[in-house]
Amino acid sequence: MSSLSGNSQGVPENLQEPGSHQRNVEGVPAARSPLLFFDEARLVQHYHAGEYTQMAAQFLAVLTHFRDVTYYHLEDESQAAINRFVKQFLYYMTQEEFILPEQYAARFIDLNAVIGNVVAMSDFRTTDPFVQVLLRQQRNYTKLLSLYSGRNRVKIDRRLLFATSPQLATQWYFCFLEMYRTGPSDPETLAHLREHITFEDDRLIGINSFTHHAYFGATYIDNEKDYLVKQRINRLFQATPLCSRQVVNTPKPKKIGVLSSMWFPRQSVYRSQHPFVRELAKEHELVLVHLGRPREDLDTEVFSEVRYYNASEKADDLSSVDPNDFAMAYFPDIGMSIESIILANMRIAPIQISNYGHPVSTFGAKIDYWIGGQDTEVVDRASEHYSERLVLIPGCAQAPVPLEYKLEYPTLDDNAVIINCTWSGQKINSDHLRRLKVISERVKTPVKFHFFPGGAVLGNGYVPLKRAVENILGSEQTVVMPNFEFQRYMQSLEKAHFAIDAHPFGGYNTAVDLLTLRLPVVTLAGNRFYNLSTAYLLNKVGLEELITRNEADFLDVCCRMIDEPDFRGRMQRRMKIANLESTVLSLNDVPAFARAVDYLLENHDSLEKESNRSPIEIA
Repeated sequence: MSSLSGNSQGVPENLQEPGSHQRNVEGVPAARSPLLFFDEARLVQHYHAGEYTQMAAQFLAVLTHFRDVTYYHLEDESQAAINRFVKQFLYYMTQEEFILPEQYAARFIDLNAVIGNVVAMSDFRTTDPFVQVLLRQQRNYTKLLSLYSGRNRVKIDRRLLFATSPQLATQWYFCFLEMYRTGPSDPETLAHLREHITFEDDRLIGINSFTHHAYFGATYIDNEKDYLVKQRINRLFQATPLCSRQVVNTPKPKKIGVLSSMWFPRQSVYRSQHPFVRELAKEHELVLVHLGRPREDLDTEVFSEVRYYNASEKADDLSSVDPNDFAMAYFPDIGMSIESIILANMRIAPIQISNYGHPVSTFGAKIDYWIGGQDTEVVDRASEHYSERLVLIPGCAQAPVPLEYKLEYPTLDDNAVIINCTWSGQKINSDHLRRLKVISERVKTPVKFHFFPGGAVLGNGYVPLKRAVENILGSEQTVVMPNFEFQRYMQSLEKAHFAIDAHPFGGYNTAVDLLTLRLPVVTLAGNRFYNLSTAYLLNKVGLEELITRNEADFLDVCCRMIDEPDFRGRMQRRMKIANLESTVLSLNDVPAFARAVDYLLENHDSLEKESNRSPIEIA
């Protein structure tokens, strides 16, 4: 394995800037867009001449455009151009004479989710009829793997796909799950994705650059079965020669490697972990191992050295970690890059830890400890929720980095109660949307829900997501925002009366943003950090009435916030007088993280010998 090509970055929360190959556009396509200049006559000529390589190149030019440029408004010209392209693309993909050239087949499969999104943007909506036509043909394999996505309603026996080519089927299996970004908003797509992650086949082989979509996305697809997916993927990684490699390690006391793809300002992992790393740097030597493509905006201030590991360039070049002298390897965002999964399934250092940077256990990687919060963990379920040994520190084991934004105090329209749903795209699921539907039908006051899916919509998931939300809630009372830059994002958040937390996967950083803007938040608490962190913050600011523990209470409190101005006003006033510095933005518990790290460095040898795996508490 020399390299893993493709997009290897995970999707963080709402404040994601477009990647180097991704842009936002509004209105009609740019004048030089390959979509507007898709030459149908030339395509026909290539087809009759049997020039299938040229046909594939034409299709790829447009599909790559859709991967890189996200449309938020489909004017007549854009919609007509999309329909023309999709009509030609699907027609020729179902012509038996047209065979995808071998050198392009993998690229078409890589674009599985993009193809699903583009067809969903068109008036065709799904590739179902074309998949059914292909199923009756010979030499249809790679075309099926390209067209069959989570947006399909027709079902194919996955065992047959693996019987033909385990390698290509494995590639398709992981590409299929890139639809986790926006697919859960549609109930049928969510059901299809849930069916997909439970499928097991012993012929699933190796890893590719899309494997992290399953690893990262499984929790958003089904948070009760994600451990099965991660266990399976960890085994795949650990079976590779790459992850079986013995890394040379000569540990130097108090030297720690921080392995992250997300160490840049405004990224959600950075925002919740930077104070911890800054505290560690006071007494420890820290080395940043940046994972993935190089970035110019990395915050390297507290690191003695910066190293790089980019699997898309050369996966087996482990010179950033082999050899090394780390006494500990700290992974704050396992699953948000393919590199993080590779290294987490290797023994880089004698002690390997993770925490809430991305708040889900690895369920079987080579991570020894998970640092969590005493106030956001259900201790008697630790062994169920973590394969790592849980280490508990005071508070919620998060440390906020305040965003630089000056409140503008906009005047709100009194014609409707505006409710923020700061749910990144993967958190907008049809189950929670249906709860909003019940709320909207019960209340007497007009409401408008504002959704902020952020960077998850890149790759043209925005239009299908917007349509899915409107199918459940209606277009009159919903606004689905594009992927805003920071200032506009914060200004838009201010223009609301209150917010509703995502569920089952809530948002710590988005809750910090909302409370910093003095906006109350209603949450449906669960039994894991990712659906307890907002409740923790609400308790801190004295808004316990907005914490609910079951669906009935959640619906009741949301309806009160809409229909009872006095109740809503009381929550708003309480939020406005809350001391944020001593509550939401407090860093009082940050030193406990460093104490936990020191405890593990000093006691790991004895802890390793213990048969008791009960959580370790740090004062």
